[in-house]
Amino acid sequence: MVPLARAVVSDGHEVAFATAERFCRRVIEPTGFPAFAAGLSPLVVEDETMSRPEVAALDHADVWRFGAHMFAGVAGPAKVADLVGAIDAWKPDLVVHDVIDFAGPVAAAHRGLPWAGHSFGALQPEEFWHMAGDLVAPTWREWEVEPLAAGGVFDQLYLDICPPSLQASNIASVPTARALRPVPFDTSGDEDIPEWVSSLPGQPTVYVTMGTVFNGTPGVFEAVLGGLREAPYNVIVTIGRDRDPAELGPQPPNVHVERWIPQSLLFAHCDVVVCHGGSGTVLAALSHGLPLLILPQGADQFRNAERGVALGAARALAEEDVDAVAVRREVDELVGQPDHRTAADRLRHEIEGMPAPAAVVPRLEALAR
Repeated sequence: MVPLARAVVSDGHEVAFATAERFCRRVIEPTGFPAFAAGLSPLVVEDETMSRPEVAALDHADVWRFGAHMFAGVAGPAKVADLVGAIDAWKPDLVVHDVIDFAGPVAAAHRGLPWAGHSFGALQPEEFWHMAGDLVAPTWREWEVEPLAAGGVFDQLYLDICPPSLQASNIASVPTARALRPVPFDTSGDEDIPEWVSSLPGQPTVYVTMGTVFNGTPGVFEAVLGGLREAPYNVIVTIGRDRDPAELGPQPPNVHVERWIPQSLLFAHCDVVVCHGGSGTVLAALSHGLPLLILPQGADQFRNAERGVALGAARALAEEDVDAVAVRREVDELVGQPDHRTAADRLRHEIEGMPAPAAVVPRLEALAR
C-alpha cells in the first residue's frame, strides 16, 4: 500500500497508517508516514484463532475457513476500537484498508467516512467472503452500523492489484473493482543490496525466500540448498530477520545466505525465484519477468502455484514432494526451458499495462469528496 500512499502524497494530500505496533516501527515510520498502533500482532491473532474450538475442528487443508476466522473473527473485531481512535485523532477524509482488514469498513462506517479496499493478490473464493461477512456482522452491530455483505469490503471501491491472467473468476461479481498496478515495495530507508551481488560469476542466479511467516518451516531451506549448492548456479537465500544464517551451516562459495535483502533491488540480478508462493513475492517476481518454483505452505499460496503453473510461468512442488532431488530437477527445468521465462515475461507486460498508483489517485479524491 506504500506506493499508493506515496502517490497520494505527491498529489498534495496527507496519509497516515494504522497497523500493528511492530509494523509501525519497522516499516511505516522509516518511510516518513505518521503511524498509529492499531490491532493485534499477526502472531497473537494466529494464536487466538487456533485457541478457538470451532477452528480446531477444521480440516488442516481448509485454509479459507481458517482465514475467515482469523481475519474476520479475531483480527478485525480486535482492531476496530484502535482504528476509531486513530480516526478521531487524525480526522481523515477517506479510509483505505487492506482487503482482509475487516476493521476498516466498520470504523469508517461508524464515523461516517467513505472507504476503499486494497487487494494484495488474487481474490479469495466466494465461501471465504460469505463466512467472513457472517463472522464480522456482530462487530458492525456493536458499533451501531448495519452489516454489509462480505464485511463491506467491496461496497464502494476495490483496488485490484492482481493481473487479470492470475485473477480468480469471481472478480466478475465485484462491480467496484478497479485495476491498480502492483508496485514492489520493501525499502523503508536507504537499504541496498550487498556489493557482492554485482560481481557474481556469469551463471544463472537463483533467489530463495520463504517470506516472513513460513520462513521457519522445518527442512525447506535445507532441502533447497541440498539440491542447489552443487549446481552451476549462484544461489542467494534470505531466511528472515528473525533467523541466523549460521543455522544452515557452512556453504560453498556459490551460495550466499542472508537475513534480508531488498527483493525489489535484487530481482534485476536474478534468473529464477524459489519461494513459498505468497502474493507479494509472486507479483514482485513476475513484475521482473522471473519464472518461479513455488513450494506452497498455506493460505493463497496453493492457488498462486496452481495459476502460475497453468500459465507456464511457474513450477510447483507439494509439501510432501520437496526434497533436494526434486528441487534441482525443477530449477533445472525453469533455467533450461525458455518457455517459462517467456510466460513470465508476458505477465510482466500485463502488469506494466495496469494503471500506476498516480493514475488511481483521482478515484480516491472523488470518493473522499
